[in-house]
Amino acid sequence: MWHLIFLFTTIMNILGIIYPFLIKFDMRFNILKLKGTMSIKFFNKLKLELKFRIKNGYIYFYFNKKERKEKISKKNINLIFIFNLTKHLYFRQQWLSFQLKSNFGYVLDSCITATGCGFIEAVSKSVLCKIKNNKKSAHIFVDAEPKYNEDICNLRIVNEIRMSVVDIIYAVVYAIIYTRRNHEKSRKCRT
Repeated sequence: MWHLIFLFTTIMNILGIIYPFLIKFDMRFNILKLKGTMSIKFFNKLKLELKFRIKNGYIYFYFNKKERKEKISKKNINLIFIFNLTKHLYFRQQWLSFQLKSNFGYVLDSCITATGCGFIEAVSKSVLCKIKNNKKSAHIFVDAEPKYNEDICNLRIVNEIRMSVVDIIYAVVYAIIYTRRNHEKSRKCRT
């Protein structure tokens, strides 16, 4: 039995190394209105799109014309799972490109607009330098565009990564186990 499991995992690892697939992640967020869209594209064909907004301590998700709300807290198991999954996927993916684009504008004072764009670009570059230390093969692009004729504060993140199926399965299983273990510990502490 163990020989079959070892053979299966070896074949899946070899296939994952030979043919990792491309994932494109695109998120747009309006900071002033606290709403945005997120889309994930697999194989440059299959696309999933999700709209969300943040209001009164809740995050509302809109997917396939259905609304779902989750309370933003440290004890929400769904948000903990998403955090754990992204944490485990971060080191298993090969980054091809990362783009961070922002628009900032304040109608009443052009000096604030220019200073704000410079501040956003400086902070973005310092954060992305830390990412570049871990993902040396990634092409990173930062752009902060001033809008002098409108009040706006938008952020767009486009990330192209390459991953194998084995890495995704491993990260999902590990995130499920880690989330349940921490959730059980917190439930025992409360009782």
